[in-house]
Amino acid sequence: MRYLIILMFCFSISSHLSAQTEQEVYCYIISIGIKHPDIVLKQAIYETGHFRSNIFNKRNNLFGFRQRKYIYFDTWKSCIDYYKVWQEKHYKDDSIDYYRFLTRNNFSAKNRQHYVSQLKQTRIKVKPNNCLVDEKK
Repeated sequence: MRYLIILMFCFSISSHLSAQTEQEVYCYIISIGIKHPDIVLKQAIYETGHFRSNIFNKRNNLFGFRQRKYIYFDTWKSCIDYYKVWQEKHYKDDSIDYYRFLTRNNFSAKNRQHYVSQLKQTRIKVKPNNCLVDEKK
């Protein structure tokens, strides 16, 4: 019984940290003006296994960016900054459905349709009204 209580306590702490990170990531995505922030957050959640993957924890890589090997970022914010540059370079036509764009641009090289399906099923827990956006940007 004692082990069950400890396990439940650890899980509740882990869930809380994940939700806090999710909110922080979402607010930063919004603050720098990334398009389709809900979908981009879903990508971060999916790619990192709810912010628990080794790639995220050791490399601050939220999106699985690679250049032969997974890219190392100094902070998770620098990874999101990189995503913004990537998005600005490749997503030129706002009329294109963003899921379709991700499929066409080979964001997930292995199984693109499965990737989009998984993103659509990913639930986010963020509260958009909790994000304070700097008016100067």
